[in-house]
Amino acid sequence: MHAAPGSSSANLYFDWPITGKVVSSSGDALPGVTVLLKGTTRGTATGADGTFSIEVPEQAGTLVFSFVGSTSVERAFTGPTTMNVTLEDDTKALQEVVVVGYGTQKKEAVTGAISSVSSKEISELPVPSVAQAMQGRVAGVTVVNTGTPGTAPVVRIRGVGSVNFNSEPLYVVDGVPTGGLTGIDTKDIASVDVLKDAAATAVYGSRAANGVVIVTTKSGGRDGRIRVTLDSNIGTQHATKRLDLLNTEQYVQYATTLIKNSDPDANLPSRLSPEEFNQPIYPGASQTYAQTNTDWQDELFTSGIITQNNITLSGGNEKSQFFTNAGYFKEDGIMEGVGFERYSFRINSNHSLGKVFTVGQNLMGSYSDQRYDAAGNRSKLVNAIRSQPYIPVYDPTKLGGFREADALDSSDPTNPIREAVMDEYFNRDVKILGNLFVEAKITDWLRFRSTGGLDYYNNLNDIYLPIYNTGGLVSRPNATIQNNRTSGRSLLITNQLTFDDTYGDHYVNAIAVQERQGFKNVTENMSGSQPNNIVQTLTNAANLAVSGGYEESLIISYLGRINYEFKSKYLLSASMRYDGSSKFAPGNKWGSFPGASVGWRISEEEFMKGVAAVSELKLRASYGKVGFNGLGNYPWMVLAQVNANAYPFTTDGNPVLGSYYSGIANRELKWEITSMINGGVDVGLFNNKLTFSIEYFRRKTDDKYGLILSVPTPNSYGFGGAGVFANVGTMENKGFEFQAGYNESEKPFKWSLNANLSRIRNEVVELTAASAVIDAAGNQDFGSNQITRTQAGEPIQSFYGWQVDGIFQSDDEVANAPTQENGTSAGDIRFKDLDNNGVINDADRTFIGSYLPNFSYGLNATAGYRNFDLTLFFQGVQGNEIYNASRVIIEGGQRLFNAGTQVLDAWTPTNTDTDIPRMVAGDPNRNNRVSDRFIEDGSYLRLKNLVIGYTIPAEALSSFAGGKLGSLRVYFTSQNLFTISDYTGLDPEVGTLQGGLLSNGVDFGQYPTPRTLMGGIQITL
Repeated sequence: MHAAPGSSSANLYFDWPITGKVVSSSGDALPGVTVLLKGTTRGTATGADGTFSIEVPEQAGTLVFSFVGSTSVERAFTGPTTMNVTLEDDTKALQEVVVVGYGTQKKEAVTGAISSVSSKEISELPVPSVAQAMQGRVAGVTVVNTGTPGTAPVVRIRGVGSVNFNSEPLYVVDGVPTGGLTGIDTKDIASVDVLKDAAATAVYGSRAANGVVIVTTKSGGRDGRIRVTLDSNIGTQHATKRLDLLNTEQYVQYATTLIKNSDPDANLPSRLSPEEFNQPIYPGASQTYAQTNTDWQDELFTSGIITQNNITLSGGNEKSQFFTNAGYFKEDGIMEGVGFERYSFRINSNHSLGKVFTVGQNLMGSYSDQRYDAAGNRSKLVNAIRSQPYIPVYDPTKLGGFREADALDSSDPTNPIREAVMDEYFNRDVKILGNLFVEAKITDWLRFRSTGGLDYYNNLNDIYLPIYNTGGLVSRPNATIQNNRTSGRSLLITNQLTFDDTYGDHYVNAIAVQERQGFKNVTENMSGSQPNNIVQTLTNAANLAVSGGYEESLIISYLGRINYEFKSKYLLSASMRYDGSSKFAPGNKWGSFPGASVGWRISEEEFMKGVAAVSELKLRASYGKVGFNGLGNYPWMVLAQVNANAYPFTTDGNPVLGSYYSGIANRELKWEITSMINGGVDVGLFNNKLTFSIEYFRRKTDDKYGLILSVPTPNSYGFGGAGVFANVGTMENKGFEFQAGYNESEKPFKWSLNANLSRIRNEVVELTAASAVIDAAGNQDFGSNQITRTQAGEPIQSFYGWQVDGIFQSDDEVANAPTQENGTSAGDIRFKDLDNNGVINDADRTFIGSYLPNFSYGLNATAGYRNFDLTLFFQGVQGNEIYNASRVIIEGGQRLFNAGTQVLDAWTPTNTDTDIPRMVAGDPNRNNRVSDRFIEDGSYLRLKNLVIGYTIPAEALSSFAGGKLGSLRVYFTSQNLFTISDYTGLDPEVGTLQGGLLSNGVDFGQYPTPRTLMGGIQITL
C-alpha cells in the first residue's frame, strides 16, 4: 500500500492486482512484452507463456502493451481485473527502415532504387547460399543456379555489366565487403537489402557498377530475456525428369543404321557380331552383352538426404544484447559423387558503456566441404547419355571394379559411375568474417564510429584420381594427387562521422567516411603421382610439381553523403565517393563516383489530406556514376617472361637466360564507369494494405571509361597477336521493374500476396572496332563452331549459327539447292542461304536467339488461420532461349555413343515426316553444326517453395515440459514441386558451365535442379 502524495499516513490506499496474458495475432504466447502503467515508470514484462501480473495504485488508469514489430495496445481499468490482449503485427514498423550503406533510412524517405528481402523469406528455403534464397524475390535481380550442391549461383542486378569479367554484385555483410555468400548461414540473416540504382550504390564507388547486396545479421533482444531456439529439418531430394535413351535392342538398330548409311559394306563394331554379343560380360559371368540393359541414368541419379539444423541463443537488455547461432547444413545431391556439407558458428553482440560509448562485434566462422563434378563439357550426365546400354557398370575382374567400352565397341565414353565413385574432387573452405566497432555519441546529433573488419578465406582444392583399368581405351596407371590452396585475407578500417538532427521542418543526416581495405592472396599448387592407391598424399610422390603466387592490392576511399527532408515530403540525397586503387597505373589510380536522388511525397501535401484511400504516393528520380574494378591485380602491366635458352651476352663468356615481354602495357587503362538514371513511383493504398511501385532505369558504360576489353595487336608487333587491355567498349541495359503487394492482417484469416516483374533489355553498343566480335562456348563434342557471339548492336553473347530450312527429301532437291557439303544427301538438313550466293558457308550464319528473357517474375503468397500457416512461392522467366547442346549427343548421331529414342524417328526414304535428319556416321553434311535446330524456348513457371506449418497452441504448451516451451511449430516444405515448361532438357534453369562468362543458357548437360521434400520443427524456450 502507498501514501498519497501530500497526505498523512492516515490517508493510505491499496494496490489493485491486474493479471492477464498477451498473444500474437496467430494466437502464440508473446514473451517479453512490455506492460507499462501509462504516465509512470511502473511496469513489468510478460513471461515465457505470455502471462503477466502487475500491481497498480487503487485508481482508474491505463496499461500500455508494447512489443517490437507489433502495434501498441492501450487497455483502461477501473479496478482489479484480468486482461487478455492480442498484439497485431505492425507491418509498417517491420518494414520502415532499410539499410542504405553506411547507415539506415526510413523506407518512406528512400529516394533510390532499394529492395528488401525479409529474414523469413531468406530462411524458409533450405539452400546453402543467401544468393540462392533471393531468387525471384526482387524485381530486377536475376539468380540462376549453375551446378552441383554448394556451387554459387549466377546473380545479376539489372542486367549484365561486363563482357570480359564477372558481373556479380558487391556483397557487404555487416559493413564488410566480401566475396560470395555460400559460407554464411541463412538462419543468421536479419535482412537483405539490394541497392540497384547508381544513386544508392554510389556510396560504394568503384565496386558498385553491378549493384550491391547488403546483408545484415541478427542481434539480440532488449527485453531482458534469454531465448533458446532450435530449428531442424530433414528431407530428401530427387531428379524430376529422365531422358528417353536407347535400350540395348534399340541401340543395335541405331548403330546398324548409322554405319550402313555411311557405307553399306562397312562392318559393325566387333562387339555387335553374334559371336561377341553373346559372350559373358566378363569371365565367369552368366550374363551376356545381349542380355545386359544398363540404365545409366538410374545408376547415376540417386535420392539424396538434405538437412539443416540450427540452435540459437540470444537475449539482452537496454545495455547489452547478444546473438549466437550454431548451424549444420548437409546436401547429398541427386547424383553420385557430388554433395555439400557446412558447419557454421556466429556470435554478435552490442554493449553500451555509459551514455557515450557503444562497442560491439559481429563474427562468424564456417567450414564447408564440397564434392563437385569437374568433368567440364563431358560431365557425368553427358557420359551417362553416351554410355552404351549393353556395357555393364561393374566388372570385378578389372582394376578398380568398373567397366567401360573398349576397342571392340569402337567408342570411348567414360563410365560415369566409376568417375563418381573413384575420382574425388573436393573444395574445402574455411571462412572467417567479422567486424569490431566502437561508437562515441559526441552529442545528441553527432556520432563517431570506428570499425575494423576481417574477411579471411582458405580454400583447398583437393583432387585425388586413383589408379584404374576398365579395359577401355583410357586407363590410369598411376594415381594423381593435387593440392591447390588459395588463402588470403582483407583488412578493413572504416572511420565514420554521422550528423543527424531535425530543425523545425528540416531534417538533415550527413556522413563523412574514410575507409581503407587491403587484400592479400596466396596460392600454392602441388601435384604428383603415386604407384598405388594406398598412399594418398604427396609424400615421396613422383613427378612432383610445385608452383605458387602472391598478390596484394589496396583501395583507399573518402565518402560524403547528405540526406535532407523538408516536412517529410521533399526529399534529397547526394553523395560523392573518391576511390584510389593500386590496381591501376600512376595517374589513373583515383576516380570520383557521384550520386544524387530526389523524391516528392505527394501524399503529404495538403491537397491530398482529403484522399483517405491514398496512404503513400511518392515520385523518385536519381542519377549516378559507379565503377567496376573486378579484374585482376595490375592489369595495365605486362610481366617479364624468362626464356629457357641461354645466351652468351656477358663479358665473362658465361651464358645467361634471356627474358622478354609477351605483350604491351597500357598505362592509360582506367576504371569501367557506368552511369545510370532511374525513375520510380511508389503507391500505398488503404493504410498501405495495398502497395505497388514501378521503376524505369537505364545503365550505360561511360564512353570515355568504357568496357575493358582485350584489343588484338598486329602480328608485326611481334607478340603473336596477343591483346592489350583498353577501355574501348560500351554496353547498355535498360528496363522496367514492377512490384505489388497486398496484406490482410486485421481479420481472423490473414493473408498476403506479393508479386514482382522485371523486363530488361541489353545491347552491346560498341566493341574494339565496328567489325569486332567475341565468339565463345564452342566445343567439338557439341558441334564444330562457337555457339555464342558478342557483337555491337546485339545483346551480349547471343546464340549465333545457321538457320534450318527443313530436310532434303530427295537428291534432286540437293542438286537444285545451294551447295552445302560434298557429302550432302537426301535426309540431311537444308540450311538457309542468307546471302543468296549459292553456297552455304560461314557468311550464312546469323543471330538465332538470346538467353536473356523478355521478363522474369516472382509471386509469394502467405496465409494464416488460427494456428495454421501456408506459404506458396512461384518463380519464372518468359521469352528466353536455350541452346540445348545436349541434343547434339542425344539425337545427332555422334559416332557410336548411345543416343536418345528420337533417333528412331530419323529420316529414311520411308519416314519423311520428321524433323530428325538421317543417321549417318561422320555427319558429312554437318547436320550438328550450330543452328536454330537446337534452339528451344526456355520459359518456365516453377513452384519454388511450398510451406505448410502448424503452431501448437500456447494453452497446450503451458501444461507440457513444465511450461518452459515458449512456442513449438511443425512444418512440411517442398521445393520445386512442379515446373511448367516446354523445354525438352532435364531442367529449363540453365546457367553457365563452371563459371564461363559467355556460355549462359547453353545446356551442356548440367546438373538439374532437384525436387525437395522436407519436414521440420521449430522450438523456442
